[in-house]
Amino acid sequence: MENFPALRLILRMGRWWALCCGVLFSAAAVAVLYPLIGFFVIVPAIFALGFGYYLGKSYVELVTIIVTTVN
Repeated sequence: MENFPALRLILRMGRWWALCCGVLFSAAAVAVLYPLIGFFVIVPAIFALGFGYYLGKSYVELVTIIVTTVN
């Protein structure tokens, strides 16, 4: 693992990575849908937050599986 600092960073900061993915998905949903539906954009933004977090977390789990398999 000493030769792969990016993998160590992903393993150490995985939850923050997933949270950032969720926030980015939510912000994109708000930016796209706010002009169309106004205040009701909260509902799709919450779903986008969950979906983005799920995608980010699955990426971190995939990297974790690969690292534990290789080591």
